[in-house]
Amino acid sequence: MSDATGGSPAVSLTSSDDGGSQGFDADFVKKPDERYICPVCQLVLREPVQTGCGHRYCKFCINQKLGDETPKCPLDGEDLKKEEVFPDKFCKREILSAIVYCTFKSNGCKVEIPLQDLAAHVQECDFAIIDCIFKEAGCVIILQRRHLSHHLESECLYRQEPCSFCGELVAVALFEQHERQECPNIPIICPNSCGTVNIPRAQLEEHLKTCPVAEAECSFSSHGCSFKGRRTALHDHETASLMDHFQLVTRSLGSLELEHSRTKRELQEKNNETGLLKEKIKQHELDIASMKQSISKLDTKMTALQKMMASQTDRQINIEQGLGSSAKKEEVDQQKRELSSVKEQVKRLDNKVNSLESRGGGASSKGDGYSGVMETQLNAHDRQLGIHDVRLAEMDLRFQILETASFDGTLLWKIKDYTRRKHEAVTGRTLSLYSQPFYTSQFGYKMCARVYLNGDGMGKGTHMSLFFVVMRGEYDALLPWPFRQKVTLMLLDQDQGRRHLSDTFRPDPTSSSFKRPTSDMNIASGCPLFVSQSVAESKTYLNDDTIFIKVIVDCSDLVSP
Repeated sequence: MSDATGGSPAVSLTSSDDGGSQGFDADFVKKPDERYICPVCQLVLREPVQTGCGHRYCKFCINQKLGDETPKCPLDGEDLKKEEVFPDKFCKREILSAIVYCTFKSNGCKVEIPLQDLAAHVQECDFAIIDCIFKEAGCVIILQRRHLSHHLESECLYRQEPCSFCGELVAVALFEQHERQECPNIPIICPNSCGTVNIPRAQLEEHLKTCPVAEAECSFSSHGCSFKGRRTALHDHETASLMDHFQLVTRSLGSLELEHSRTKRELQEKNNETGLLKEKIKQHELDIASMKQSISKLDTKMTALQKMMASQTDRQINIEQGLGSSAKKEEVDQQKRELSSVKEQVKRLDNKVNSLESRGGGASSKGDGYSGVMETQLNAHDRQLGIHDVRLAEMDLRFQILETASFDGTLLWKIKDYTRRKHEAVTGRTLSLYSQPFYTSQFGYKMCARVYLNGDGMGKGTHMSLFFVVMRGEYDALLPWPFRQKVTLMLLDQDQGRRHLSDTFRPDPTSSSFKRPTSDMNIASGCPLFVSQSVAESKTYLNDDTIFIKVIVDCSDLVSP
């Protein structure tokens, strides 16, 4: 059958149309009145609506007009307002009841039907142009619905019919391929020409296993027999070669015994090695446990020393809280003057004692008594001198701390003897160093820095680790907590001065590192991977065996207590 031609495509028209397109382009038996023609699309109104000025439009067309910036009626130029547009149900009912020809009138359909029933008719019209139901299988024929049954019965090459051998439904165009390659029940002849015929394809493999003329290997091939021949000659070969086969089996067994012995020996060696490894592991576990105990003790000692150092530093800095720098200098100068006076007194007493001793052994008992008094005075002065020496040393140390303390939130830390200190960190003698304390203001937060020259945690052995520490200060009760100021950690460039390495962070308010300290200092927080040791030890940052670390705390939003 040739392809059908002519006719127009079906239109989807229903009485419940939602107005999603322009007007109806149907073939009306009686020409519609002009009042039912949309002025915009020039088609019969679909979902007709009236405007405030009394004109009718398709719902779709008027919605497009309402979308304009200043919508106006195309007929009279009046302003269109959405709230004045309403459905014209009477007009809709008149249009849907109008009689139209079938969409496939040109194909021979004589039906005249109301417009509202046209869509349902098109779905069943015998003159409608449709695809073959086997289009997806490959049929490209299009035809009128009334010719479909004849096409499927006698013409369609993709209609399915059952295979006469296996009963499977197969497209007519694929029958030859199915029988030649796929059908499991079609009878075939043995490819070895043994004379067996009508073998179902699915059973061919099983037949080849017993085919008398098929080529087969000797059953002793695994032992080294190389015979291959037809299955009919295989029995004669095995009967005639019993002795040869026996020798092959004997050699195979000998080889297996040797392999077994070798495997058994290797297994025993592995067991012995495993036993030795277990002993080593056990010894290592004991060593590790001992090392852990030693490390724990060292950590305890280190913590105690660090707390002691922090406490000493705190006590030294507390001097600053009560006195100004000028007062400290005056106190030190006073101590020096007192020490100089005591030394002069001691010197005079020594001269007097030497003078008395030079007068000879004829000194009277009165002279001996005077010498004893002088010796007593000299001892008293020695004790006083010792006390002043201690006080002077303490005041010197406190004054040095006062000179290096910062009260603007900035720490500049000079670390000398880098090579020695790095070696002490590598050997575990001194893992970390603490800087001198610094402050955000005279009555602000007390802080310090902590550095691991050989790294800590993830950075151990590869990086320098740098941390920020919040310390317990004298005025913590007047400060807001937790500590929230932005912190910048820096390693300063000593070459060009422009390639400083820095890392900036804002404290996590939930971390215990930034709560109000309850001991001398909080847990340090910062950067375990601050900078690789190879970079830190380059000439840019390490000069004269010295590095400079800078810590900046943002104090711009802080208010003094």
